[in-house]
Amino acid sequence: MAEFLSPERVAALSEALQAAGVTTEEGPPLVIQQVVDHADGTRSAYLVRLGTSGTEALVGYADDATVTYRQSYEVARGIAAGDLDAHVEFLMGRVLVSGDTRALMDHRATLERMHATLRNVRANTDF
Repeated sequence: MAEFLSPERVAALSEALQAAGVTTEEGPPLVIQQVVDHADGTRSAYLVRLGTSGTEALVGYADDATVTYRQSYEVARGIAAGDLDAHVEFLMGRVLVSGDTRALMDHRATLERMHATLRNVRANTDF
């Protein structure tokens, strides 16, 4: 089992997305950045880059993020584990979103496929 936010888990995300063939249908890559604020003041970050020729998940920050989600560790863990609803957390102000949110609507089918694919990774994550 990979630990939440570990490089091993990010690699598992990448492998699952690639194995499922999750890609965008057209246009520039969709880069989704996740930034997690820890209680000790440090931050973790990873990104998912979805394009027409493939998808990858990487540890670190994206210079070209289309959309960035920022939240506390507790909220990020809860959403990833399926204990919290991302939409509710956003509405409550616990998930901050910046960037081109319209791009998310443009790629809705791809994001739904990505979400469904990543459910399998959740089962193999140590939260």
